[in-house]
Amino acid sequence: MDYTVFSTEFPDVKVFYNEPLKNYTFTKTGGRAAILIFPKDKKEASAVMHWLRENDIPTTILGNASNVIIKDGGISGAVIMLNDMSHLTVSDTQIVAEGGVALIDVSKEAAKNGLTGLEFACGIPGSVGGAVFMNAGAYGGEISHILQSCKVLTKDGEIETLSVKDLAFGYRHSAIQDSGAIVLSAKFALAPGNHQVIK
Repeated sequence: MDYTVFSTEFPDVKVFYNEPLKNYTFTKTGGRAAILIFPKDKKEASAVMHWLRENDIPTTILGNASNVIIKDGGISGAVIMLNDMSHLTVSDTQIVAEGGVALIDVSKEAAKNGLTGLEFACGIPGSVGGAVFMNAGAYGGEISHILQSCKVLTKDGEIETLSVKDLAFGYRHSAIQDSGAIVLSAKFALAPGNHQVIK
């Protein structure tokens, strides 16, 4: 298939063709993506997923590519990265972050607002989406301890809200790994704390 037709269907979506993935991975290695797509919000992501499915294009989700090594042969089909979905809000003791936000940045924002519970994540280099996907953790803490809910994009392009129970968390595992959904955003339930102690 000529993937450049994607730009005709979605003229406002950031997309690259035959793009070297080494430009985006933490390891600075990896071959090319036939088509690399950066949706900017959940509406755009949903429309893109619908189109990819309708055109039977295999799709790989890379998050922010901090925990993968891409083969030199690259990835055929479409690659989606959520780096541009990076909105974060704080309300009382809750933080809602889109899937492309760096988990480290969420932990820093929590500290800045005197919210405790995310200290364990201050050195984890992944994105919020990747962290929920794999139930990331360190130093005795993990995402399942603080996650309240998340919005996901199913393989069919539908947006659903999942509770912690729905996610069936285990050690470095969630139900999302089995469903093939994409984490669009996550809501974290934290607690008031002392800013200096959190730091």
